[in-house]
Amino acid sequence: GSPGTWSGMALRVSQCVFAAASVFAMFSAYGFSNYSAYFYMNFASVLQFLWSLPLACLDIFSLRNEKDLHAPDRLLLIVIIDWEIKEEKILQQKHYCRKLEKRI
Repeated sequence: GSPGTWSGMALRVSQCVFAAASVFAMFSAYGFSNYSAYFYMNFASVLQFLWSLPLACLDIFSLRNEKDLHAPDRLLLIVIIDWEIKEEKILQQKHYCRKLEKRI
């Protein structure tokens, strides 16, 4: 899923769709705001959606206008922020699991 390719665009669009579905599922749950773990997981999903949507639009724009997105500075920015968002989601998942272990 390299930036500016059809597979990259498909992955970014699906990432946006699944992040939005995750946010909607958590918002629709009764009393989700009472649990801090849900709040942080929802926050991470919103961040992922807000990051993936512009990148999906950028992929669509580059494919439509045949632009190259493989400049080293652009790729470095995309990789660093993608890595940070994934790390945040992993840490939130660990935090959520720890809270569930305490309840059980």
